[in-house]
Amino acid sequence: MIILKDRSPTDTQVEVSSSVNLLSPWVHEELRVRRWRQRFALGLLALVVAIAGGWAYERIVLAQVEADLRGEEATAESLQGRIADLAPVQTYVDGVDRRSRAVQQQMATDVAFSEVLEALADATPGGARIESLSVDLPTGVGVTIAPDGTITDVTRGLVAAGCPGPDPFAVLEVIGCVTLSGTAADRGTVGQLVISLAAAKEFSEPFITTTTTDEGASVTFSGSVALTPKVFSGRYDDRAALTGLSDEAADETSDESGEGSE
Repeated sequence: MIILKDRSPTDTQVEVSSSVNLLSPWVHEELRVRRWRQRFALGLLALVVAIAGGWAYERIVLAQVEADLRGEEATAESLQGRIADLAPVQTYVDGVDRRSRAVQQQMATDVAFSEVLEALADATPGGARIESLSVDLPTGVGVTIAPDGTITDVTRGLVAAGCPGPDPFAVLEVIGCVTLSGTAADRGTVGQLVISLAAAKEFSEPFITTTTTDEGASVTFSGSVALTPKVFSGRYDDRAALTGLSDEAADETSDESGEGSE
């Protein structure tokens, strides 16, 4: 470095400085390459550290998951042992459910004749008496029962009993037909009987076929009245309540039986 000093008349000092770089260009290039290599090495080291950290974290997570899996397998093995111990109970429950289904199927069309007779007695006015009656119910008709025990068919398959109605050219298809005969004080009493039978929920389309009057002025009549689905007893409809099995248990049993049949 060269410093030049010049004295002016006013004694002002002026300094001039200059520098000379004596290093060759290839040295500068080598230094720049070295700096880039150091940066690359630091970046590579950071990447390796990050990969190692991620791998260590994944190993820790995998070890935890394997520990949880072993715990769940031990729990499942214990539960399988308990299920095996309860196998006789499940067999008993399945048997109860099958028998209850069979009973419900057979008794789905059970008619409460006591209610029919009670409704008939309530509909019979004073001065009239039912002396004989017969009930015609169809047989051999099945009813479809849902897996949960519900019955959607209102007539439960009993739609084959022919019962005469007021229209002589039409035969009612109902679940049953009651043929009756009796005596009444007069024809007006017979008319009251017909009105009362039509108003009862257990009966439909009452029809008196013949009326005769004897010497004592009493009227002898005969006819029929149809039975409505209201006469079903329904005592076995709620299978879950009768057997103590919930609807969920009944559904599971039906699913298992269905899979076994397949």
